[in-house]
Amino acid sequence: MVTPLIPDRRSGRDRRNATRQAISGRVELIFENPTPMAVVGELMDISATGFRALHASSALEPGVEVEYQRSGAAGRARVVWTQVTQDARVSGFVTL
Repeated sequence: MVTPLIPDRRSGRDRRNATRQAISGRVELIFENPTPMAVVGELMDISATGFRALHASSALEPGVEVEYQRSGAAGRARVVWTQVTQDARVSGFVTL
């Protein structure tokens, strides 16, 4: 039996299709877990397909859908990934 090759996500290669633009500013993320919650985060970058934000919420896990509001934009997004560091969490969101 042949095992399929699974790509190494730690390769350092950027797999995004959209160009990212560095940005800073407040973003409010509203979601249900199971009751409504609001988390305030700090934007790190944006693109045509999503954004990345720094926050302190352990409830923002991959798959969670949020309503977001930031200067100049609002809408719905889904958490794609979350990286936990010693001091905070960084999540990548795809806009819906």
